[in-house]
Amino acid sequence: MPPTRRSSAQERSRELTWRLCALAAALLCAAGCKEKLDSIDLPGLELPGLDGPDTGAAPRALASAAPRALASAAPRALASAAPRALASAAPRAAPSLECDELPSEEEERRAKLPPLTALGKAVPAEPWEPPPYEVLPGVTLPAKIAAKLEQIDRGYARRTREHLVITSGTRDANRQARAMFTKLRLGEDLLQLYRHKAAVQEIKKAYQASSRKPPEQVVAAMEAVIQDQIDRGIYVSAHLRRGAVDVRNRTMSSKERRAFLESAAEIEGVLVIEETTPPHYHLQID
Repeated sequence: MPPTRRSSAQERSRELTWRLCALAAALLCAAGCKEKLDSIDLPGLELPGLDGPDTGAAPRALASAAPRALASAAPRALASAAPRALASAAPRAAPSLECDELPSEEEERRAKLPPLTALGKAVPAEPWEPPPYEVLPGVTLPAKIAAKLEQIDRGYARRTREHLVITSGTRDANRQARAMFTKLRLGEDLLQLYRHKAAVQEIKKAYQASSRKPPEQVVAAMEAVIQDQIDRGIYVSAHLRRGAVDVRNRTMSSKERRAFLESAAEIEGVLVIEETTPPHYHLQID
């Protein structure tokens, strides 16, 4: 008995749903986003790189629908996903200086660190007026450095009518320890990030020796090592020295970048280095 028009429509609808599910799963796999597959209704779908029980012919049919869906439905979508997948898989280049960005509050929460309430052995506090440029929370700027940044910002604002955003400044041992603790908890290889390998190994030993303790106690052990290194004249990060400042440039246009470089060149004792991982301007200020 020939299928009714309604049953044929239902079969086509189910097949279209399978194809769309397979397409979404294949694109997520190509982009390296396997953790997002839980948000897609994929009953038993088998794809390369995913482990799961064999639940019969329906999963295999879905898996086989993936290449057909890719070939027929979304070549442009797959092409656009490829550069993103390559970008996420490409190894990050090691920075030329020990210029490590501070982890975000979300990253610190993932590392199970309690909120930062106060600095430990802080950089000596010096009074200074709030500048016109933006300074992110937790960033410490000595008065001499802040004054030069204000001069640079004045020239930048004159050229662009915008102000600078300072993302990192001089750090104390506690803030540096929190940053390195968070990076270790999130799986980053500190030996690839920092040039002073011996100093990194000392800090990692303190981390490993205290790894079973609460996070704040691990940070305290790492801070003690970093402070001892500073007392010996060893700086694992450029930001432990007074004068290292990071300026956000990912939101700058090419015209604004040029305006910033021109403004910095007007101020004596300022060296600008463009870093790319992550993108920012690193300033060494005498």
